[in-house]
Parts: sequence; C-alpha cells; structure tokens
Amino acid sequence: MNNYFKEIIMMHFDDKPYLAQKIKYHRKKMKLTQSELARLVNLTEQHISRIESGCYIPSLKSFFQLIEVLKIDLREFGFNASACTDERKNLLIQAIINADENEIVLYQKVIDGIHSGLEQLGNKV
Repeated sequence: MNNYFKEIIMMHFDDKPYLAQKIKYHRKKMKLTQSELARLVNLTEQHISRIESGCYIPSLKSFFQLIEVLKIDLREFGFNASACTDERKNLLIQAIINADENEIVLYQKVIDGIHSGLEQLGNKV
C-alpha cells in the first residue's frame, strides 16, 4: 500500500454498483463477514452493507483502508495512477489519505476557496 502513496491517483469513483460489487467480491474471496471487515476498517457493519449494496460510496480514507485490507489492486477500479516525483504532492496526498472526516471537510473547503479565488483572478485579467 505504501507505494500507492507515492503515486498521483486519478479517481473515477462515481460508479456505486461497480464499487459495491468489487468490495463484496473481495470480502467474500477473503472469507470475511461484513462484521469482520467492518471491525478491520473501523466502520459499522451497516456501513459496509450499504457500501456493498451500492447505497454509499466510502470516504477516500475508508476506501484506502478497504482496498488495503482486501488486498485490491487500484487498477481494478480503473484508476489511472502515475508515479509522482514531487515530494510536496506526495505529502499532500498522504495528508488527505490519513485525514479524518473533519479534516477532509476542511481540506475541501480550502481547495474550493483556492479554486474560487483563481477563477475570480482569471475573470479580472
């Protein structure tokens, strides 16, 4: 899993049924119950059930925990990963992956604010 932290990950993460099927398949392949998987990734059994039924998409942090525990290769999800040699980007990626839900909300607000500011600057030039 650590090698993934050194890559830029372009996520195509909106196909709930496909994501659900892959997680369920790999959980069963590893002979884990939903309850056992939930314990391993610090989610509730109900949350795992809703992910596997396609009702929920896991947070980015939960997604990485799931693929690590289930030993799923990111390429199975159609992710386009390429090596990143920029240490600043690697540190940002790792911070986002390790963030809790509150930190993710804050990061998203900061990024949205930056994008909004850049758009305003672009419109004034």
